[in-house]
Amino acid sequence: ETLKMYEELGDKWLKGEKTDDKTLHTTLQFYNVIVLASLFCKSFSMVAYFTCKAVQLSLHRGLCERTPLTLLQFTSIVTKDDNA
Repeated sequence: ETLKMYEELGDKWLKGEKTDDKTLHTTLQFYNVIVLASLFCKSFSMVAYFTCKAVQLSLHRGLCERTPLTLLQFTSIVTKDDNA
């Protein structure tokens, strides 16, 4: 689902302007903390779920300073799941 959303938007999404949306920033920060906690608990399904939700939120709302970490986490999920 997340990869399809990205394919629809293409690279123009990455060239967009940075948003100052505080809700986006706070939500991505929250998702990133959940992902890190899930990694320690070895719950891969939770890591994948919250990482995908964070990327989807960035795709809808735009880029912020938390987006690069979210994309790195998403890349890790995709390559670990052999979808690359």
